[in-house]
Amino acid sequence: MSKQTDFSFIRYANCWEDTNLLLKAANAKDKRCLSICSAGDNSLALLTQDPKHVYAFDINKTQLYCTELKIAAIKNLPRKTALEFLGINESSSRKEIYQHICKDLSVDARSYFETNLNLIERGIIHVGKFEHYFQLFRKFVIPAVTGTKNFQTFAKLNDLDEQKKYYSEKVSTKRYRALFKIYFGAKVMGKLGRDKNFYRYVEDKNDSAKDIEARVRFGISHSKNNTNQYLSYIAFGTFADEALPLYLRENYYEKIRDNLDRITLLHGDLITIKTKQIDFFNLSDIFEYMSEENFIKNIKSITELSSKNAKVAYWNMQNKRYINSENFVFLEKESQKLFEKNQSWFYRDFCIYEKVSQ
Repeated sequence: MSKQTDFSFIRYANCWEDTNLLLKAANAKDKRCLSICSAGDNSLALLTQDPKHVYAFDINKTQLYCTELKIAAIKNLPRKTALEFLGINESSSRKEIYQHICKDLSVDARSYFETNLNLIERGIIHVGKFEHYFQLFRKFVIPAVTGTKNFQTFAKLNDLDEQKKYYSEKVSTKRYRALFKIYFGAKVMGKLGRDKNFYRYVEDKNDSAKDIEARVRFGISHSKNNTNQYLSYIAFGTFADEALPLYLRENYYEKIRDNLDRITLLHGDLITIKTKQIDFFNLSDIFEYMSEENFIKNIKSITELSSKNAKVAYWNMQNKRYINSENFVFLEKESQKLFEKNQSWFYRDFCIYEKVSQ
C-alpha cells in the first residue's frame, strides 16, 4: 500500500464485507484464525464458532483502537447499553459509559479516545470515513434522486421479485443512475469514502460505478433487503433491529463475550506478522491495494504462516487478484455459491482457496 496513505483516523467504523459468507467459509471451530481487523466486526463474529484463537491484525492502529472499544463494551456492558453506547440506538450518556469501560483499553487506545471524545459522543459506528461517505449519500443524494421515503421503503422489502420491480420502477430513475455513476465512481469514492491511493493498482477505474450498480441489481435478485445490514445503514443511518451486525445480535452477544479471551489484536501486515500455523485467513480486500509484486510477496507469507489444509478467504472489489500458486487450489464452486447470497454489493467476487500438500 502507498506510504502516502493516512492512517491517523478511523477509516471504517464497521466492516463492509458480508459476515455470513465469511463464517460459512471459515467453519472456524478449534481453528487458529488470522483476520483483518478493520472495525473488528468480522473478527468478533468468528468467536461465535468457538475458534482456538483469532488474531486480528491491521496496519492502521486507529482500527485496532476502534475494535478495542467494541471489545471493552461487550465485556462490560449489557447488550442494550452496548447498542446505545456504540451508536445503534440514541444515547445522551456515552461519555459516562466510556468512563466505566475505558479501564480495559490499552494505554494508546485510551489516549486516542480521550483526545477525541467527540468520537465517543457520536457513537463509534458512525465515525469512520467510509460511514461519512454513506451519510452524505443518504442526506443529499437520495433525497435528490429518488426520495428518502422511497428508498427506505425499498430497504424494508423482503421479496426478491418485489425488490427488483421496485428498484427498476421507483429507485433507478434516470437522475439516480446519473448521480450514482458520479458518486460511486473512483474519483468521488476515492476522495470522500476510501483513499485515492487505494485505486493506484486498479487497471480500469472508469467503469467502477457501472460495476457497482450491476452488483446492486444482482444483490437485490438474490437476497432480502430487510435483513441487509449494509443497506440498512445506507438507508437509515443506523442498523435496523432485523439487520444488526452479527456481533451485536441477541443470540450471539453472550457467546462472543464468553470467548473474548480468544482474540488478540496485532499491529502489522502479512509480511511482518509472525504468528504461524494459521488454519483460516480472513483477508477482507487487502490485495486490492497492492502491486502485483507485493501481492506475490503476501502469498508467499501466507504460505509460510499457514497450517496444512489452511483456507484463505478474501474479496475483490475493483481489482482482480487471484492466487496463482502450486500451494493453493481455488474452491471455485464453493466461492461462487456463497457469493450468490452476498449482501455487501460493492464487491466483484469472493474467493476461497485451500492449501494443498506438496
